[in-house]
Amino acid sequence: MAFLQKIKYNLIKKIVKFFILATIKTCKIIISGEEKIKKLKKNNIPIIHIFWHRHIFFTIYKFKNTGAQPLISLSKDGELVSNVAEEFGMNPVRGSSSKGGARAFLEFIHSVKNNKSEILITADGPKGPPEKIKHGTILLAKKINSVIVPISWYASRVKIFKKSWDKFLIPIPFSKIYFSFGNPFYINKNKNNTNELKKELEDELKRLENECKILSSK
Repeated sequence: MAFLQKIKYNLIKKIVKFFILATIKTCKIIISGEEKIKKLKKNNIPIIHIFWHRHIFFTIYKFKNTGAQPLISLSKDGELVSNVAEEFGMNPVRGSSSKGGARAFLEFIHSVKNNKSEILITADGPKGPPEKIKHGTILLAKKINSVIVPISWYASRVKIFKKSWDKFLIPIPFSKIYFSFGNPFYINKNKNNTNELKKELEDELKRLENECKILSSK
């Protein structure tokens, strides 16, 4: 049974990868704010990118072959997402706020010290509530002395899965995708109020999505 399950997941991840590539290769892509990220990398500052769960589809493509480390839940759905992320040249870390979080936390600390990988976290994942950031993201940023960079995207034409908890988004082929890196948030271990920072980050993610939605339609 385990062998058949492995074959199933291998087949599905190949299909999903092909679907993502086939979809996005037809689209026009515009990236904004990447110069800020290059500057942070040049100065060897650890980076945590946060985004809403509904934006996974293009985010996986954007960070392909970078060695970035997305935090992915230990659920069955997470297993598929993890496999697809690996197909795109990333190094997933498994865990979430509800299960496996402590192990994932330690793995991120070790990774940042040794290979300076960028970290990707679905700020409201894996199960919501939507558009509400978990405390763990901020605690991790304080621990590894990193910046948090909100990211978002939207397309001129999108399929919205309205019955999903996160209103998952998939760009429609031949649309225009606008992706934006937001303003870096420098986390002070002692001075930042966690609740206030959560609100600021949530506001920035909402602002970014609205901006991308407007600019993708022009």
